Amino acid sequence: MDLVSVDSFIQNQDFLKETTSQLEKDFLMVGVNFDIEKPVESYKDLFSFTFNLINSLNERDPKRLLNLLYRIDLDEGKVKVEMNKTELSFTEMLSEMIVKRELYKVIIRKKIS
Repeated sequence: MDLVSVDSFIQNQDFLKETTSQLEKDFLMVGVNFDIEKPVESYKDLFSFTFNLINSLNERDPKRLLNLLYRIDLDEGKVKVEMNKTELSFTEMLSEMIVKRELYKVIIRKKIS
């Protein structure tokens, strides 16, 4: 399953809840509090919150951002490819990729179990 194919799962509220939990866990592992107000109503809300954190990390603590990308297991090659073809800002693109990667982890976990 490719990262892009997670789009079909975005409307599922169970996946939204688990994706939020996965984001909280991974951000906390690098020392960043992902303190989003719950319940999260939509992926748009989740993306917006993630974007604000990523934007802040990019400006204030880029090393921690790199640690987060490593922790989330976001492929550097895919990030570079996406940077060359997107019209989004770097932090918007990165935020979208992070949320989709975390959703992908949730989907895989559900399919395996």
